[in-house]
Amino acid sequence: MYLLRWRFDYLDRPTKYGQWSRAATLETDMAYFQNKEGLVRASVEGKDILTREIKTLAECDGWDYVNFQWMAELRMRSDGYGTSQHVGLKLVTRDFWIEVYARGNVLRVPRTEEDKNYHYATFGR
Repeated sequence: MYLLRWRFDYLDRPTKYGQWSRAATLETDMAYFQNKEGLVRASVEGKDILTREIKTLAECDGWDYVNFQWMAELRMRSDGYGTSQHVGLKLVTRDFWIEVYARGNVLRVPRTEEDKNYHYATFGR
């Protein structure tokens, strides 16, 4: 099992990181809010919950990066209330969704034409 976070490596600036397995509450800590100028690589890092070893689980070149998306599941109780829990982090590139799950599984899925035509707020920023 891994804790997950996004990471941006830049040509001429310090590396930026997200929070481990948690969506940020401040815009300045969110991936979409980061300036993409000079972006060399976007990646999903995983920290093993037992050994604390950090490794790159998925990556793409900066020019190919589109967006990050948290993946969550909703667990409902019998009384109708539920809680959500992050189960993975998706790296969206121009042609693929790269789904990274907390268990360490990585799936590379072609994006649909409909999704490719969707204008994510960060694309080209």
